[in-house]
Amino acid sequence: MRPFVTPYADQNITPEEANRRLPLDKVVVGWYSNRQVHQSSTHSHPYHEYIYMISGRAHYYVEGSQYELNPGELMLIPPGVVHTGYYDTYDRLIIQIDDLFWRQTLKVCGLDQAVYTVPLHLLIFHEDASYKWGIRALIERAAAAATIPQEEDRERMYRFLLGELSLSILQIIREDGLGKPTATSTMVASVTNYIQEHFRDPDLNVTKLARYAYVSREHLSRIFKEYTMQSIHDYLTELRMQHCRQAIADGKQILAACTESGFSDYSSFLKTFHKMYGITPTEYRSKFRSAARR
Repeated sequence: MRPFVTPYADQNITPEEANRRLPLDKVVVGWYSNRQVHQSSTHSHPYHEYIYMISGRAHYYVEGSQYELNPGELMLIPPGVVHTGYYDTYDRLIIQIDDLFWRQTLKVCGLDQAVYTVPLHLLIFHEDASYKWGIRALIERAAAAATIPQEEDRERMYRFLLGELSLSILQIIREDGLGKPTATSTMVASVTNYIQEHFRDPDLNVTKLARYAYVSREHLSRIFKEYTMQSIHDYLTELRMQHCRQAIADGKQILAACTESGFSDYSSFLKTFHKMYGITPTEYRSKFRSAARR
């Protein structure tokens, strides 16, 4: 690992962290090592997240498709794409890019935005394609750019690197250097999209989703778990709980956050919250406020 790349060990991102904008910079790079944590929460980001696998192996589940990521491969996850990761022991480089800054960069660099658009869908680049276009070196240079003390020069370096990344992405797509899902289900993709759009509905359940998909409850439950590694109930509960935690962090009253997130039984919600996070919603709110003050 390069000395200028920030290391993170066995980190599991929280919903609040996933939903925040990038903290201080338009481009953030980190080296993530995993030895104990083997599953991420189901989450999305308001920024681009690109994962370059150094060693080990990981599986990602995105909108009804399974993706395997091996050393030398790059996964490009656009903003708003809900994903879940399952890992063996791994090391990976992750670059996170502010969407607006990248779009502005294309304009500043004189790149035709009809051609050099930022990726809108999940992509995987093969190891050979990533190596040919020096993707790892580019990510490491972005990490080095963060050490430039002058903000104007640092931002200018980021823009040059994002321009190069845009050109590289276009060439890799043209050369068909893309990987494909290891498995996919249009039905699961349709159902996961429906859940993401309607999870606030307190009446949403497996029966209602089965009617939407025109299949039996049993068939939908089995196929959904096969393609996502989660039950429908767990997937739905996790999305609702992420929304609720974010609402509490944003200052909502706990009961209002619970109701607006799709939970119809407050007592059951409290038990589930404590079971998932080890603290009560009131304790979570106090803990979050104390951290915010610090």
